[in-house]
Amino acid sequence: MTFEQMRIFLEAAHFGSFTHAAERLGLTQSAVSVSIKKLEEKLDVPLFDRSGRRLLLTEAGQVLLNEAERILRDVELTMRRVEGRRPLSPSALVACTANAYDFWMPQMLARENGSGAHGVDLIRGGVNEVAAYVMRGTADAGVTSAMPSHPQFQQVAVFADRLVLCGHPERAREVPDDLGWKALAEQAPLLWEHGELTPTLVAALASHRVEADRVAHPVLRLSSSTAVISALLGGRYIGFVSDRAAQPWLSSGRLVRIGALEIPVRYWLFGLREHNIDRFVSLFGGRVE
Repeated sequence: MTFEQMRIFLEAAHFGSFTHAAERLGLTQSAVSVSIKKLEEKLDVPLFDRSGRRLLLTEAGQVLLNEAERILRDVELTMRRVEGRRPLSPSALVACTANAYDFWMPQMLARENGSGAHGVDLIRGGVNEVAAYVMRGTADAGVTSAMPSHPQFQQVAVFADRLVLCGHPERAREVPDDLGWKALAEQAPLLWEHGELTPTLVAALASHRVEADRVAHPVLRLSSSTAVISALLGGRYIGFVSDRAAQPWLSSGRLVRIGALEIPVRYWLFGLREHNIDRFVSLFGGRVE
């Protein structure tokens, strides 16, 4: 499979239309159709279900979509890595998980601009993606909410956050002030980010003998702290959210803390042992927590 075929497949998969894919790529609809057909013949498996008005991915097509997105993202990151090594333009690449990227790192870079943060670029990915970027050398360092366990990594704690139980003020009035862990199920369903912070939250619930599946919303499984906050502002649910992410809404009174339940979250800066990650400590004010 060529990169051109991969790009054509991705556009068709994203838009559910060969016509739209052709318009995006500056090709004819026929060229897109032929490219997809040749790819399916090469793989000997259908990638799209063409029976309806809109193209739908088959199971094989969904697998290819996930892998093709990852491959092209890795190629882009590698190009950025190489370009960052141009003479007279020293650059470092730090890979971050979503909450570190959205709520921590930009402030660090803005504060340190012109000093230790010169030439630092950020990329975003999931916990496993960030670890893979650092392991392959695509990124110089990583920042995640999960302590890396691979023996080739060195790591240091850099941020301290917490998950707090929040809700709209009207919804919060329906909850007892002394709400404890054992009574959480009575307030279900609860919302939280189904992403990088999920393992930390599930482990905390389990330590208090609360089954995550019993209190989680059966359908509304949101993948970012921002999405959870947006849902909480609707006033129907309560849920756990990053204190860092919720601070503007708590300060304005549009969300309020519920009870005293909270779950500590640590963020880790890490890199390969043979590389020096001390130079990145300046991003955190010259110190780590």
